[in-house]
Amino acid sequence: MSSLMVSASDPITYIIPAALITTIGLAYTTGSTSGGQKPSNHARKQLKNKKKGLSHKEEPSGRLSLGELDVRRKCQIAIGGPTDHSGEVIVSAVPGFDLNSTIFGSVTGVLPRTVQKSKVAIELFWSDSAVRRVEKLFSPVPSPPSYKSQILDFMNDECDFAIEHADGSFMDHLKFCHDYSVHNYSTVSPLPMLLHSIMGVGTNFFPMKVDQIGRLKEMVSPQEFTHIEAFPSFLRLVLGTDFLEVIKSRKNELHKLKGLNCNRVIDNTPLSLNGEDFWTQMNYQLLHMLDFLPAASWLSQLDDGFMWAFIQLHEILSDSGRLACKVDFDLSSGESTPDGMPLTVGSILRGVIPDFIIKKLAQKAIGKFSKAIKHDLAYELIWE
Repeated sequence: MSSLMVSASDPITYIIPAALITTIGLAYTTGSTSGGQKPSNHARKQLKNKKKGLSHKEEPSGRLSLGELDVRRKCQIAIGGPTDHSGEVIVSAVPGFDLNSTIFGSVTGVLPRTVQKSKVAIELFWSDSAVRRVEKLFSPVPSPPSYKSQILDFMNDECDFAIEHADGSFMDHLKFCHDYSVHNYSTVSPLPMLLHSIMGVGTNFFPMKVDQIGRLKEMVSPQEFTHIEAFPSFLRLVLGTDFLEVIKSRKNELHKLKGLNCNRVIDNTPLSLNGEDFWTQMNYQLLHMLDFLPAASWLSQLDDGFMWAFIQLHEILSDSGRLACKVDFDLSSGESTPDGMPLTVGSILRGVIPDFIIKKLAQKAIGKFSKAIKHDLAYELIWE
């Protein structure tokens, strides 16, 4: 057995001249779109008051909503993969959006916050033909099994998911991840995808406390718990370190990969995954990232951290023969058209700042979040 130790280094900090930001700011038009498209009748019904974050729907009882699937999510579940919806969706910026009302409120720095806002302060407006097409695709998809009532009671009564879904979409996100796993990754339990963030999200929100870990373990199987506790750590390694580059550099030796050692996000406890659990977790990470891909104009957004990581993960899993979940993806089907895309400060910055700088800034941000909670991003790949 041999191992490779990698320490989390502080990525290079790049300073964007204030004059550049100021100049770009002069060209900023809130919520403008290109192409002269108009929202359809269906799209007009989607309008919500999002000026203070993305307002969420609360159940009359005050309990968590079970989540809903929108057009994009239904399409992904039905066909088993993402689609570049250019030409059938308008991505509109939300004026007056308050990033502090979301789970990204703890992001600091003018540039990172501006770029982050350009990704989440948006509303999707679908053409009627797209809605009809997706509903037809989704109609034969059977309903997934109901969530365990014990799990929902735990999430409602003993955990704090209110902060986590302050952007109005978190329960929708959890439902999508769970349901996609049910229909497109049926060889494993979908439960880790419902609870993948319960032990921490990337911006240091923790729906449950460390002293509740024992309670969670009582409600899930040992295998399910392995992936629930490992998920936040894997996500930070994928987005915040050179983890994927290191794996790709040894693509001809991946059959010799026997496991991974890293640290649990919530309390920095050492974690160890064997080879099979490693690849299962990589598949969970891939399908999770489906929900963060741009809805349209993929080729103009290759600097997006999730888009970049998704492409790398899909390539690693495909080339190694370890793609176990159904995720059909063809980047060549993507578009670069600006039609239907918003023009904002963030989108302009992303268009002029080199991709590698944006990537390094994202990695640095994740490093800062881990440092703030004394979480060690070092990891060890175990080889034969």
